[in-house]
Amino acid sequence: MDENRKKVTLKYLQQKKQKKERITSIGVYDSPMAAISDRIGFDLLIIGNAGPMSLFGHKDPTTVKFEEQLYMTQAVSRVAKYGLIVAHLPYLSYHLSKEDAIRNAGRMVSEGGADAVKCEGNKHTAEYIAEIVRAGIPVMGHIGMQASRRTEESGFGVKGRTAEDARKIVETADAFVAAGVFSFILEQVPTELAAFLTARVPVPVITLGGGTANDGVYHISGDVVGYSAFPTPKNRGGFVDVRPLIEEGLQEYRSQVQAGTYPLAENSYHMAPEEYEKFLKMLT
Repeated sequence: MDENRKKVTLKYLQQKKQKKERITSIGVYDSPMAAISDRIGFDLLIIGNAGPMSLFGHKDPTTVKFEEQLYMTQAVSRVAKYGLIVAHLPYLSYHLSKEDAIRNAGRMVSEGGADAVKCEGNKHTAEYIAEIVRAGIPVMGHIGMQASRRTEESGFGVKGRTAEDARKIVETADAFVAAGVFSFILEQVPTELAAFLTARVPVPVITLGGGTANDGVYHISGDVVGYSAFPTPKNRGGFVDVRPLIEEGLQEYRSQVQAGTYPLAENSYHMAPEEYEKFLKMLT
């Protein structure tokens, strides 16, 4: 199987949109989950800001540091062979200047091993995205609900329910396409808006909490398997919950330590009797 697989490319993703073949993507933040996801065959391995939140306990993505995002990207890129690795640019890491935008995006590629970066924003930040693209770094746009802009957007939740809000999202999408993004994450929007944008823009539209009228779906691995510091959002759902299994294993380990039955005697190491006797004589 591995011999026939090839690295996912931007051209390949574009061809999948044209052929109406579903694009699969998943948020991964550590080497074990990345290795499993890549072996399964996801097209996109995305290191979003949900990673530092679910694994490092950030309650808000605005407190995520660039270095934390970088370390997670390195963890993924060291083991992934086939999926396109997309690293999120965290809060204020590309908004201050075009120089900052290129420098930090470049670090995600040169130091982190990413194939592309992901940027939240609106029509006002599109000029920074254009600079990153001009520097030769592919960019995925992130529109709809944007966690790092939740104050401006009046909190989390579904975006684009009203005609005016939907128009603003489309306006941002158009600006991002003009800037050169190769794809979109469209988060927490009505399925009607997802369908409209999928038909409107020439690049793949991948939704998170936006129904199935799209080019593909994005979900966070921690939510998929129930491994996060926070509960899985109800509207996204999970497919398995590993937390009870982990808790059972940890509880049994703790109980055996308390009882003095772990580790097992047959798994202990021993010195040869003559070596132990020699050792004791050395100390007398």
